[in-house]
Amino acid sequence: MTEFSSKFGQQQQLFGAESTAINTSVSNPISSETIEHLNEIIMAQYEMSLYERRIFIKVIEQIPTDLIEINGVKVLDEIIIDAREIITSNGLKGESAYMELQKATSNLIKHVCKISEKDGLLQVALLSSAKYLKGKGLIKLKFDSNLHPYLVKLKNQFNTFHLEKLIHFKSFYSQCLYELFKKVPKVNGTYTASIDFLRSILRIGETEYARYYDFKRYVIQQAQKELLGHEVAFHFKEKKQGKKVIAIQFIFSSL
Repeated sequence: MTEFSSKFGQQQQLFGAESTAINTSVSNPISSETIEHLNEIIMAQYEMSLYERRIFIKVIEQIPTDLIEINGVKVLDEIIIDAREIITSNGLKGESAYMELQKATSNLIKHVCKISEKDGLLQVALLSSAKYLKGKGLIKLKFDSNLHPYLVKLKNQFNTFHLEKLIHFKSFYSQCLYELFKKVPKVNGTYTASIDFLRSILRIGETEYARYYDFKRYVIQQAQKELLGHEVAFHFKEKKQGKKVIAIQFIFSSL
């Protein structure tokens, strides 16, 4: 996955940019900043296993809105999840199931999130600690309080089904295009967007993927590969002005 520049100072909405080439009227837009946070927390240089995803989803479902205060210090309260529920939902049995969960929590502890904040770069472990409670089938999880506002934002912006869909995608651009394709109106199963509009909503700077070949390879074709099998799977045609590609027509196979 290619690196992308963080642009948190821009308050541009994912589907709010204007374009004369397409209709950008979409209800309940999710900001690209929020998806970028999701990408940095979960996906950056890191692909979650099935069990890591299940644990993370359970955490998001239970994350409290407010921190608690202990000895004058605000901390994120422990979160307890039911390991048996995760095991049952995945059809696992026996000791191997708990070994898989232990491996998953260990990987979550090792993963370091890198989040660009206004005053600098925050580096924080996705999970601080995990404790398996004997004979209870429960896991007690602790998180760094610095991660709390981002986890709450994910909970507020995404429902469980939606979040699990996005976690599957390796690319930030695939996540954004999935959001876009789910919301924009289609004409006869197609949607056309100018290259300028796509670069705008994907927050791609002027010097990033300046050649169309690179934009096509790392953004469009990567999304095409990742969205294969989803309800917005697509193939595409290029619209040209002379020799220059100025727009892309997305054709959705399931529509």
